Amino acid sequence: MEFQAVVMAAGKGSRMVDLTAKTCKALLPIGNIPMVWYPLNQLERAGFEEAIVVVLQSAKKDVYLALSQCDLKIKLDFVSINDDQDLGTADSLRLIADKIERDVIVISCDLICDVQLHLLADVHRSHDATITALLAPLPKGFAEAVGPGPKSKRRSEKDLIGLHGEDSRIVMMGSEADFEENISLRRSILKRFPNITIYSSLTDGHLYIMKKSVVEFLASKPKIGTLKGELLPYFVKKQFSTKKTTDVSPTDGSVVEVPIPDIFSHQEENKLERLGKEMSSSSRVGDIVATGSGIRCYAYITQDAFCVRTNTMAAYCEMNRQVTKFLKSVVSEKQFVSSSANVNSKAQVGHDSMVGEGATVGERASVKRSIVGHHCDIGEKVKIANSLIMNHATVKEGCNLHNCIIGPSAHIAERAELKDCLVGASQNVSAMAKLAYEVVVDADKLMEI
Repeated sequence: MEFQAVVMAAGKGSRMVDLTAKTCKALLPIGNIPMVWYPLNQLERAGFEEAIVVVLQSAKKDVYLALSQCDLKIKLDFVSINDDQDLGTADSLRLIADKIERDVIVISCDLICDVQLHLLADVHRSHDATITALLAPLPKGFAEAVGPGPKSKRRSEKDLIGLHGEDSRIVMMGSEADFEENISLRRSILKRFPNITIYSSLTDGHLYIMKKSVVEFLASKPKIGTLKGELLPYFVKKQFSTKKTTDVSPTDGSVVEVPIPDIFSHQEENKLERLGKEMSSSSRVGDIVATGSGIRCYAYITQDAFCVRTNTMAAYCEMNRQVTKFLKSVVSEKQFVSSSANVNSKAQVGHDSMVGEGATVGERASVKRSIVGHHCDIGEKVKIANSLIMNHATVKEGCNLHNCIIGPSAHIAERAELKDCLVGASQNVSAMAKLAYEVVVDADKLMEI
């Protein structure tokens, strides 16, 4: 295989701590399948035979066991990092640099995507890119999605990405919060790229193809901790650095030209490689010969494919609502109601729902646009809509759940009514309780009527 594959699965889920307090983010279920399965399945469908998976030391055994029960043929090399190290994705990539022998494709474990990876690779090859990033608009339903828990004003986290219109070269990148009222671009960039489109509706999928030299470069820049927030913006900026700049001579005060070191100057380039780059169409933009550091950052924009990062509570909930539709597009034969589940003949399970292994769904129960996990017990006359019921949870007779997450081994007693609530692992909700916009993580947060 031309590229090595690395899946970043050591994230602690800081934006969804109520779910990740007892379960690592990579193992959070989406459609009764561990989250980390989705990028690995995508790599397998693209023809990859092996991948490196970076995990937390405390979760390594659990991730290994969970994936061993999934239908994956790809060979996995698990690399663990210490839990007490607050490492970003670039830090993690730096730690496994000795395992990287060729150009690399890096995917976050929270990316749910059906993009054909060869399309991204084609962009990377055709432009001899240093880094190529996947960009995509949010699928329908995700922009307005909300998760359970207290109502709060959602903070905007839009990316502003400037692309050269003809070839999708990235010329500007940053978070909306990085800019004030105005966006400024250097005149030299505008001169070289007069046709720049600035997007606010595209999201960075956190899927990158990188030259091996980028991983080697990270060893010299220990302060760069993240790929999206630090490394990629750094390279976007550095690709327009000229070979020389001016400075004031310390001896006589005159203006002199001084060279700017190439960030890849430690590497040797043979004559054949240099000639190939000089003759390549990727070294030109229109009729203007590209000068500068030799760095090239490009994007592949997908319009038709499904691409979501489930790194927030809202995105995670909405993904579970839409997961059956996604799985139908990537898995040829997928049984959404397990053959080992006991679903009463008078119960209703929607075509957009799933019922896991060993689960029980009682008489006249209704499950719509929801996921019922493995070995759950759903009682009679229970109504579940737009919700996720995790493994071994119990929902007793007459309960009504709407837009909720019920954690593993949680117990919801008879005729409780929950709306927009999150009930943590092994928590109990009393009979007849009426909860709305609550996060139940300990007993004193229960509201009993």
